[in-house]
Amino acid sequence: MRNIVATLILTASSFVYASSGWDVSIHEDWATLYDTHRGELSLTEAVNSVPKDIWLRSFRVFLSENDHALQKELHEFLSSNYPDLHAEALSSAGNMHNPKVTALREPINQAILASSLAKEIGIALTSRCERIVSTSYEKFMIRKKDGHPIYSAMVWLSTEKCT
Repeated sequence: MRNIVATLILTASSFVYASSGWDVSIHEDWATLYDTHRGELSLTEAVNSVPKDIWLRSFRVFLSENDHALQKELHEFLSSNYPDLHAEALSSAGNMHNPKVTALREPINQAILASSLAKEIGIALTSRCERIVSTSYEKFMIRKKDGHPIYSAMVWLSTEKCT
């Protein structure tokens, strides 16, 4: 029994480790963090690896169908705050050029900024004099899987230095 539990714990921790990780790209006076499947650093480790005199300018993440918590947060935010626009987008083809989906451009930005992802990044930035100020994305789409919406996009969270 102990071996089964140990194997399950090891498998679960390996899956979590393999499913996310951060890479750091440092330029002359600014840096970007990328959430990737191959990254080796936790968010906190990645933030702490950037020297304090380098501006941590942006974070890039992909909305993943495997991040069930974030998918649920986005769905609940849009359903609660933009019920009509959200319902129309869900009942249409969810491609990025569909006018019913493009109507959610600003609402999805708000949903991302209100998400636990943005809060987690904000907490990681408390050791630095930076904060998230905006989000943008590319290729926002909504598709359905087993009757549930899946939100996908490449998201950029941008920061500014504290004044």
